[in-house]
Amino acid sequence: MSARKVVVVGASRLGCRFALSARAQGWAVTLVDEHPQALKSMALDAPYFYGAALPAALSDDGAMLDNVLGSDDLLMECIEQEVDLRIGTIAWGAFHNAPNRRNIGTPKVALVNAEGNELIDYDALVLATGTRDFVPSFKGWDLPGVFGVKGGSMLLARYQVSGATRVLVLGSSPLALGFARLARDRGVEIAGLVDPSPTFAGSAGDAAWLKAQGIAVHLGHVIAGADGVDAVRGARLVPVDGEGAAVQVACDGICMAIATLPNVELPSAMGCRMAFDDALGAWMPEVTPALETSVPAVYWLSEADAAADPVDRILSSLAGKDDAPALPPHTATGDAAARWVAALSGTGGMDVVLCQCEGVTRGDFLNVAPPRYLGHELRAAKTHLGRDGTVDQDLSKRMTRVGMGHCQGKRCRDEAALLLAGHHGLPLKAIRPASYRFPVRPLDMALIAAPEGDAYTSGLWQNWPEPAELRAAGGGGGHA
Repeated sequence: MSARKVVVVGASRLGCRFALSARAQGWAVTLVDEHPQALKSMALDAPYFYGAALPAALSDDGAMLDNVLGSDDLLMECIEQEVDLRIGTIAWGAFHNAPNRRNIGTPKVALVNAEGNELIDYDALVLATGTRDFVPSFKGWDLPGVFGVKGGSMLLARYQVSGATRVLVLGSSPLALGFARLARDRGVEIAGLVDPSPTFAGSAGDAAWLKAQGIAVHLGHVIAGADGVDAVRGARLVPVDGEGAAVQVACDGICMAIATLPNVELPSAMGCRMAFDDALGAWMPEVTPALETSVPAVYWLSEADAAADPVDRILSSLAGKDDAPALPPHTATGDAAARWVAALSGTGGMDVVLCQCEGVTRGDFLNVAPPRYLGHELRAAKTHLGRDGTVDQDLSKRMTRVGMGHCQGKRCRDEAALLLAGHHGLPLKAIRPASYRFPVRPLDMALIAAPEGDAYTSGLWQNWPEPAELRAAGGGGGHA
């Protein structure tokens, strides 16, 4: 009898730990991760905000494969323990029987890489998809050299490349300090840290390290804009309270290390029931104490639950045990994202482009202005939205196209939700989030399309669709 199969999406440290533990318990384990990514995929800012200054070294696929594998001891251990490792592979969808999908049969994960598409069956699916960048808008944020902390850290730590030599870091939390330390270790100069709060968010040890490194911290300031025409050449900082002079900073990179958010595209698109987590300030899958979602045999493995032994909880559930204790509440991550959006909007105004893909400003989004191609005569504010105490982000998306571009809303959807909350005077949880759909990554559709002349489809077409009684009577020829 063959071993039962578990598919793990996400080769983070936690994902690898689970894969190794499941393998040790006799499961057939497939571990899927989209790194190393092709340069073309990175240019679409998925899954992280890499920005437009990607180093040319990333085009050397062989070297990047060596760098990514060589930088992760747990990945190498997974290979040694005969985990079916699928790197450079995107899990673009997952399918199970549901009211509008009655004939899936065994649940399946859809994978795609440079060679093509594959559907693989699973008995259990573990989503260890990690977090993604939060990237609010400011003037010049589309310039090459602006990037997110997840994207920048991935390039430095795993791909071992950098597109900048002197970086201004937005934020002063441990997240920002982690990037600053990593960058300095890799020979990248830190031009300074910026935070709209008057209080430093790091530890006393962090403050001492910054002082020893001679790195300036600009508290009570926010970035007014990035300087440059074809790339970042500097940045201008302004006081949040409007008192005092602007500060000019020389840099060729700007790292947005403000916050990260759970990467919930896959569970949301699968139909897992979602709930707003007040501590994290984000939507998450609802889970049982065993971390099982509302979709049977689909589990959510998150660093937010790292203190609750998440690997053991899921493995116990897979072994048929139903005695997991209640999950402890998540540690509050603060309100840095909301604070930054308020400060950037207050100092930068409404004419800043919010959605890079569609070229929509903050003002046009909040006024629910129609897309520009419909003409100016249709442009009229729709102030009635939000009167019932909730706002549907999907409706705003469809009416303004914010979040409908090739990045699938990865850059703008989070700031858009915060702007809606502030504009309508509602808590963030009252903003019904925009939906996700498969594929959850921008893909070359030729890779996932059925081949022309597919023999299976051709053989069935003649008799489909056809009433059951006609088939039973031996009729044929299809519907007229």
